[in-house]
Amino acid sequence: MYPVSFGIGCILIQKRFSYLYFYGVKEITILLLSPWKFAATFPLAILVFKMSWTDTIIFTNIGGIAGIIIFGLLSRLLIFLWDRYWPDTLKFNRGKRKIHTKRNRLIVRLKNQYGLSGIVVLSPVLLSIPVGSYLITKYYGRNMMNYFWQFLGQFAWSVIYIVFFVYFQNIL
Repeated sequence: MYPVSFGIGCILIQKRFSYLYFYGVKEITILLLSPWKFAATFPLAILVFKMSWTDTIIFTNIGGIAGIIIFGLLSRLLIFLWDRYWPDTLKFNRGKRKIHTKRNRLIVRLKNQYGLSGIVVLSPVLLSIPVGSYLITKYYGRNMMNYFWQFLGQFAWSVIYIVFFVYFQNIL
């Protein structure tokens, strides 16, 4: 018989005085939050969860890459379904006046002035990973190398965030 006791975030399995601990609540939280708001997971991981900088880089980038893949595929599916099954009478008419919000103007300006590099650089910071993946899929979606550039932009921002938070953690 192997007694199993469950604790908060810890599964303890006893087998002849050997213990196997599974601490996964912090890591799963970072993995699930990093695709949605990449920039907000760094203070959570470093300052609240007290994770090391290597763990923070690993788990935020795994979550971010998973988010890029999932939201890229989901965006491709939504664009396909919109083009295929949405009636033409319900699609936006070019003759109607469009609503210009600050976010829409920012996205159009970003695409026109900076192109793919602007989306890649600002996706983890100002935009979010789902919005950046949708824009890359919508405007640059046929080339899979564009997602690789988004991975690299995300990794570069993770290194910048880690340097920033580790430096200020030592000051505080």
